[in-house]
Amino acid sequence: LCAFCGHNGFWQSNEEDPELIMVCRSTDGGHSWSEPHDITRLVWGSEALGERRNYKGGFIASGNGLRLQHGAHKGRIIFVAALCRKAENVPDNFTIYSDDNGESWQVSELAYSGGDEAKAIELTDGSVLMSVRQQGARGWNISHDGGATWGRQGTWPEMTTNACNGDMLRWDDGNGQTMLLHSIPNSMQRENVSIFASYDEGKSWQDPVTVWAGPSVYSSLTMMPNGKSIGIYYEKTTERGCELWFECWEIMTD
Repeated sequence: LCAFCGHNGFWQSNEEDPELIMVCRSTDGGHSWSEPHDITRLVWGSEALGERRNYKGGFIASGNGLRLQHGAHKGRIIFVAALCRKAENVPDNFTIYSDDNGESWQVSELAYSGGDEAKAIELTDGSVLMSVRQQGARGWNISHDGGATWGRQGTWPEMTTNACNGDMLRWDDGNGQTMLLHSIPNSMQRENVSIFASYDEGKSWQDPVTVWAGPSVYSSLTMMPNGKSIGIYYEKTTERGCELWFECWEIMTD
């Protein structure tokens, strides 16, 4: 499944000329795709439920979605959305989730007020951790019911960065050793894209490793087929604009 948006821009969106939220399906490994399925009216606007009627646009945050592997909501597919408030022109985060392989979709309660591009990852106890872009200390929240409702939002002071898009990934050596990884610029400027590690399921982050020390912006993480390396896809900023780079990094353990 690929969730994406198009048509109008986020800040300019309104019900008459909306930014559309759509989902496509591939059954051949991404070689071909279905026609886009428009779920915009379900997510925000006058036909949506509750508080989401007070929003004028929304987008699916760039990067990976999530499929839960454990617990009561095993198999649930989750994407994080940022919706734009009508009155203040400020984004908030919600999750859009499906329990039937993307045939139908539901939207969570408010997950993060004043958020932006965000990522979600499953914790070992089946909870869902959301990491949220904002200027300064990175934002977070946790859901204990598969992303439907959320607790009190907080921040990670040890990950104080420029407001930028990043990604999260779980690394597992297959023998019980596991950690979370988070890519993000380790700077108050858009530079020094790094990978942070958490050994306590996202309660704290440490040991940042620099991927590129120069001007750099968005990034995304993936596990490589060998199970020992991670791939990072990221933007380097040059005088000509952005260059897209992909690198593999081997995880070293004691």
